[in-house]
Amino acid sequence: MTIHDKDGNVVAISDSRIFDNMVIHNALLSGLELEGISFDGSDLQGSDFTDADLYGANLADSNFDSCIFVRADLRDSFIYNVSFANADLTGARFSLSNMKERMRLHKVNFTNAKLDGTDFTGAIYDAMTIFPEGFIAEDLGLTSEEAEGEAETLGGQISSVPR
Repeated sequence: MTIHDKDGNVVAISDSRIFDNMVIHNALLSGLELEGISFDGSDLQGSDFTDADLYGANLADSNFDSCIFVRADLRDSFIYNVSFANADLTGARFSLSNMKERMRLHKVNFTNAKLDGTDFTGAIYDAMTIFPEGFIAEDLGLTSEEAEGEAETLGGQISSVPR
């Protein structure tokens, strides 16, 4: 697979779908089927993933600052220690996977990210995840790990857990 930047220049090549530990700035990946791709430890800041299918992707330890993920499918992706600072995630999907698995967001930085219409239904986030100022995670279907643990203690009654 070959990845081009927004000017058409080749910025990365892989015989597989593994682009780990690479610097791939301003890549043009919009509309591509990238299911199961790995960008573990990579820096893709400024890249365009509009309408991309990243279902089941490995995005751990990566930098997606100032990227565009409008309507991108990120369900079932491994998202640990990832930065989406200043990214546009309008209409992106972090919701339940096809197998009804819940998305887990660990150490994710959404500082100043645009999250209008982003689908977080059923997703769980940890205390180290940072949301934009004024963002109320629970209003968009997110559950904190702390609340999830309390709900399990109460027999799954999430609605009975105080905010």
